[in-house]
Amino acid sequence: MLLPAIVIASSLAAAAALLLGAVRIYRRVCAAEAKAADEIYHDLLSARETQRLHRARMHEVTSTLAGVRSASELLCNSETLDPERRVAMMTMMGNELRRLERLVRAHRNGADTMPVDTGVIDVDSVIHNLALAHEASGATIVHEPSNALAVGSSDAAAEIVNILLDNAAKHGSGAVDVTVRHEPGGSGHLVMIEVSDDGPGVDPEVRERIFEWGVRGPDSAGQGIGLNEARTVAERMGGSLRLAAVERTTFVVTLPSAVIPRATIEAEQEGVSDDVVAA
Repeated sequence: MLLPAIVIASSLAAAAALLLGAVRIYRRVCAAEAKAADEIYHDLLSARETQRLHRARMHEVTSTLAGVRSASELLCNSETLDPERRVAMMTMMGNELRRLERLVRAHRNGADTMPVDTGVIDVDSVIHNLALAHEASGATIVHEPSNALAVGSSDAAAEIVNILLDNAAKHGSGAVDVTVRHEPGGSGHLVMIEVSDDGPGVDPEVRERIFEWGVRGPDSAGQGIGLNEARTVAERMGGSLRLAAVERTTFVVTLPSAVIPRATIEAEQEGVSDDVVAA
């Protein structure tokens, strides 16, 4: 009886050892598969972000080229265009082509996003330039000079405003109004840029998600890219983009102001203007 018991015990011990070894191998295989799956998942996320970046860049390139092409056709075909307007259109074309060149160069050099180098943005100049481009395509842009100066990149600000003007021209009706003003904010003064039109407005079904990637109204022929990109760029410059709760379709961009109100400067110095441009 002792021998069979020993044999059985030895067999059970061997089986247990084999089972334990199998479990260890299984765990290693699962860990390896989990690691591989995790790497694949992150590769897919990276590929998706790269694809989004390419599509966002192409969206801006296409829109910019459309404005330049329309201006070129207007210059070639209109014999009644006054000399001052003609010069303004040609200057705009040069500015937009140089902006497009910088955008493409940054993308070709591997930049992940639109450069938002800190500088002083002449808001009126940015809007005036883009208004000419969209007016060449048949839109009516109403903008009163504001002398507003913001902190950030002029190219990035141009991309934001261009997207909003493009949306208003495609989905709105009547003249597109662009209003600029200064307002106090929680962390300093802000430049507010409002772009509004008399169109049907944003569909209630997508109003809360209008800035998400790929979201667009049921009647929109767009791709749902522009507003997401515009908000992303605004936030990277320390600003924001929102849809205002007013009767007209109004998008509001906020950017940090480059002008410090004189009242906020501790020691008032004689001979200094009421407002000081931030360094």
